[in-house]
Amino acid sequence: MLNRIKQVFAALTAKISAADRAFVDKYLTDSEQRLFWQMNLPDQRHALNVAYTAVGFLEIGKVNKLLLIRCCLLHDVGKIRGDVSTFDKIITVLAHKLTPKWAAKWGRLGRGGKLDNLRHAFYVYFHHAERSAQMLLAGGTSGLLIDIIRSHHQPPAEGDLAELVLLRRADNKN
Repeated sequence: MLNRIKQVFAALTAKISAADRAFVDKYLTDSEQRLFWQMNLPDQRHALNVAYTAVGFLEIGKVNKLLLIRCCLLHDVGKIRGDVSTFDKIITVLAHKLTPKWAAKWGRLGRGGKLDNLRHAFYVYFHHAERSAQMLLAGGTSGLLIDIIRSHHQPPAEGDLAELVLLRRADNKN
């Protein structure tokens, strides 16, 4: 729970530096950058923190550094700025922690009134990995990156790629 409190504080105080912008520019294509910059500021900061954390894990096993960093930066692009309010995001995280089965079933795609927006927030929370993969595919990205992003919230499995393992580990720390 302490990690969740830290995440709320980090979201409320998020900033992007010139060095962060250069990092994104170095590793992502133009179409991938458009998706990255469509996220809200806290999600951009989170993705950067995940990437920086994952780079610190690189001495573990044989890893494609470029693939890992790109996956980290793009894993949450399915969370689009203006799609979910910060308050609704906090509610979804708490509900998932307290009643995970109900929370996973309650989400529904589509915004409207306050209740519809909250249900949409639950949908995005539980389906953003697939949304991210579909958005990246539509933008011309393909290959292992799509598979890793699509799988990053699935339970670990035998034979998972090292990049997926490190993405999950860095995501959980941030």
